[in-house]
Amino acid sequence: MKKSFFGIALPLLIGISCGAFAATNSYEITVSNNDELFIINGEKFEAKTYCFNMNVGDKVIFLEGSPLGACASAELLNLHTNNRCKVWCQ
Repeated sequence: MKKSFFGIALPLLIGISCGAFAATNSYEITVSNNDELFIINGEKFEAKTYCFNMNVGDKVIFLEGSPLGACASAELLNLHTNNRCKVWCQ
């Protein structure tokens, strides 16, 4: 029986894309103060303006910047609210 291109390639592409998504690390907000100051992964981040609904216990991923604080600025995605937040790294 001859398999079509889609019969072979589609499962492979789905597996690769799902694996890449799963490899993204999320980090928990351990301190949230006045929508301006956050401790994530043991590092301090300060909102460029305000980051509403970024609460203790929410998980975030780093779209830009470093969870290690080794950056000038970063952009976070709150996985609970799906809101983005631009922060200064301290």
